[in-house]
Amino acid sequence: MSSMTFLTGKKILITGGTGHLGSALAHALVRRLELSPSDIRIFYLAGTPAESLRDLPGLDLFPGEILRPEDVHRACLGADYVFHLAGSTTFDPRLKRRQWDINVEGTHHVLEACRHSSSIKKMCYTSTVNVLGVPNPAGSIGNFENSDPYSSRPRLHAFRSPEETLAFIEHVRKKHASRWEKKIKIGYFDSKLAAQELVRHHVREFDLDVVSVCPGTSFGPYDYLIGNGIYLLLVYRGQIPGALRGGLSAAHVMDVAEGHLLAMEKGQRGGRYIITGRPEDNLSFKDLFRIMADVLRRQFPDKKIRTPRLVVPSWLAELGAIVSERSAKLSGRPALLNRAAVRAGSVPLYYTYETARRDLGYFPKRTVPQGIEDMVEYYRAENLFEERGRRVDR
Repeated sequence: MSSMTFLTGKKILITGGTGHLGSALAHALVRRLELSPSDIRIFYLAGTPAESLRDLPGLDLFPGEILRPEDVHRACLGADYVFHLAGSTTFDPRLKRRQWDINVEGTHHVLEACRHSSSIKKMCYTSTVNVLGVPNPAGSIGNFENSDPYSSRPRLHAFRSPEETLAFIEHVRKKHASRWEKKIKIGYFDSKLAAQELVRHHVREFDLDVVSVCPGTSFGPYDYLIGNGIYLLLVYRGQIPGALRGGLSAAHVMDVAEGHLLAMEKGQRGGRYIITGRPEDNLSFKDLFRIMADVLRRQFPDKKIRTPRLVVPSWLAELGAIVSERSAKLSGRPALLNRAAVRAGSVPLYYTYETARRDLGYFPKRTVPQGIEDMVEYYRAENLFEERGRRVDR
């Protein structure tokens, strides 16, 4: 990692730099690569906390709004390299419209700013494994060849082709569609797939040097805004009665950050790289919750921590989600259990980092249990176990 001298003395922009992954990337740049904090510009939503970075004094903090092109343009001024991590990861159906705007139009603004910049050499876009389809055959480990979002079954995305996706983006942008979000299946999956198609379009049409990273679900320190840590909070409070029958590709957040650096250094123009944990870190939700409960019991020996053992059938979870969504609508509170989350969590979505190993030299140095240990320690230090929900959605 310390051999990445191409970044030394260069101006680096991180959008979404106060989020979980953005903060981990900033720490990797300063602590591991020993770059000057003043060379790292952190673009983040004005008025939101930047506590995840308070132990890195001297960063170039740049509050703004990703939906304002002029803010994005100013943030990009003088930058040499751009890591675009800003995004909305919620499954809450009430936030679908804003999520689409952030993930799709926000990405469009960054791409356009990079295209018209005279200084930017390369952009690394943070996609997600959730732009891929369900691996075929069912239960296998996914890659770009066997996990087509447009043809795999069951289908988790609303779109049927890249062309349809790009046409829909234009339709929404030109305000030709009313209640367009009804077409969206899982807000996070569809908006990130649309953003990925925008990236690929800019590479093809404008020869923009962009590389994409498709991370799994990250665990580890610096999740001050409480994103994926919501799973940990719910296990800590005994609020998970059971697990959905699916699973996810998990990783330590510092490995994912290092995967981004390797992609920026070695990734090919237009290339996509899956960055996940080790094969054993493809975890069913039942196993993920068991690991969390084990770690919490060690860290809080005086607290009774229950391991969620029940695997909830999808039909029952879907019924619960409908009730939860209606209740949330009446109360104005977020629907943590919702139909989008149930659909996403009912199939095993396991993927391999093999292409990143071959092309970038990526290998996860840490385990997911380590990531959960580190997340618990960070949450304790920051008193985040008292939080009631995902700050990142507020």
